[in-house]
Amino acid sequence: MKFLYVEDKPMNTRVLRLFVEQLWGEDLTSVETAEEGLDLIDKEDFDLVFMDINLPQMNGLEAIRHIKNKLNKTSLPIIVVSAATDRDVIADAYHSGCRAFIKKPVNIMNFKSITERVLKTDETIAVV
Repeated sequence: MKFLYVEDKPMNTRVLRLFVEQLWGEDLTSVETAEEGLDLIDKEDFDLVFMDINLPQMNGLEAIRHIKNKLNKTSLPIIVVSAATDRDVIADAYHSGCRAFIKKPVNIMNFKSITERVLKTDETIAVV
């Protein structure tokens, strides 16, 4: 499996990298800006993208809309991983095209179950 994490905080990236390595024995590709993520997604195939919302310049929700509409990657599953948990932000994330929303700080068991469900099904997963 090939995962991408778009996150500007190195500590958050380290945590998710550790989770991905421990749970699936996979490497986690990471970038710090939405623009870098869009470039990689346009050039490489990923099985799943984890996306923070609060990013410098373009935010994560704009990036999701760009991935779905401009890059035409409508089937690429995206999970938002964010501390921005306002009801309107979460609704906007789903409206933008994410399949699941994981609140920070990330719980490894929730992370595992949500990620596996997104990878195995086409369903949209409710916020836990």
